[in-house]
Amino acid sequence: MSYDNLQETLEKYAKAYTVKYKSQLRKNKNYASGDLVNSIKPDLSLENQFSILALDYMYQVSEGRKAGKMPPWPPKSFRIADWIKRKNIIIKKNGKVVSSSPNNIKSLAYVIARSIGRRGYKGNNIIDFVYNSLSKQMGDEIFESYKQDLEKILKEQVK
Repeated sequence: MSYDNLQETLEKYAKAYTVKYKSQLRKNKNYASGDLVNSIKPDLSLENQFSILALDYMYQVSEGRKAGKMPPWPPKSFRIADWIKRKNIIIKKNGKVVSSSPNNIKSLAYVIARSIGRRGYKGNNIIDFVYNSLSKQMGDEIFESYKQDLEKILKEQVK
């Protein structure tokens, strides 16, 4: 059976969610390298459903991280060190600026990771925020699209 109207509505909202996540990350200033924003893509590979794909740390940006356990160290991709470089964070020791050598950046990244482990990270609730902003309208449109598809199928069956 063909659910063309439903599929069209799902494609519309897959794109809408993708755009909303990207713009909200930029608005929240969760944008350093652009890797997370650029990773957000709709997945329409299964019929009559969609998913939004993103890098694995999107969940932690949104939901945060509880205190008690330090993030994996050394990080596989040194995301914290990369973040330090991209944000042009100035490293000071005893009130004086020190060089941004790889060892100093690695040391600062370790201190930040340790602080996240001790204090946690609050998160920005972007997943819930974006979902809540689009879900009601999407639900109404999906219901209407599905209804139109069923009416079309019933008319074909009656003929």
